Amino acid sequence: MPANIPVTPRVPTLVFDAETKEYDAKRGEMIAPFTFNLTNVWTNEIKIDQVHASCGCTTAKLPATPWRIPPGGSGAVQAQVNLAGKAGVFTKTLTFFTSVGNRVVTLKVKMPPTGADLAVMSAEDRKAAMAKAAADPRAIFHGDCARCHVDKGAKALGQDLFAADCGICHESPHRDSVVPDLHALKHQTNPEFWKAMITFGKPHTMMPGFAASQGGPLTDEQIASLAAYLNRVISHNFLDAPTASASARPQ
Repeated sequence: MPANIPVTPRVPTLVFDAETKEYDAKRGEMIAPFTFNLTNVWTNEIKIDQVHASCGCTTAKLPATPWRIPPGGSGAVQAQVNLAGKAGVFTKTLTFFTSVGNRVVTLKVKMPPTGADLAVMSAEDRKAAMAKAAADPRAIFHGDCARCHVDKGAKALGQDLFAADCGICHESPHRDSVVPDLHALKHQTNPEFWKAMITFGKPHTMMPGFAASQGGPLTDEQIASLAAYLNRVISHNFLDAPTASASARPQ
């Protein structure tokens, strides 16, 4: 038998604590976390070469590559699903390629109802707010606008900060066509790109600079955490693209 073909014993080998796990997402969450615990109940070592997700919004990382689990050994695999743009109930899968055959587990996510946070704002109110932001992008940091664009993310970092200050526009089901979908950008992104965009904004658009030095509400620590989060959940889509410098202000 060729060495590259896994042997599948007719006895229990690799046991998961559950082969289907469910997660009820909370309002504003951008990531659904999952943990799968594995145990080798066989008499021989089991090797897991890799784990593949069913789509790009789902990621998982083995403790080692390859991961060798001795008889009686166990460990955990952390996985996460990016919730941006998701609605309703949906499922994703992870396929483990092992020395005892392939194994598939299911991740099931239930999203909260969408649009409730914006129910208090009418279409007319949204239109007026858009016009105000177009005339002066920094207007969102003052008056009634600050309740959503400043106050909610005042002490937040990373994922929570994105949900508070960024998701309200970029992930909204009412997102205007002039507000870009960050998951559909057609150019290279990296931590420096995100940091520059958050700090300085984008000239001649409704995207203001969020840094305190630019009249915005964010500290350097908040900007760094937000750039790191965006790079982790979005920039991986562009790993194969040529690296471009983004240290300068966006043009």
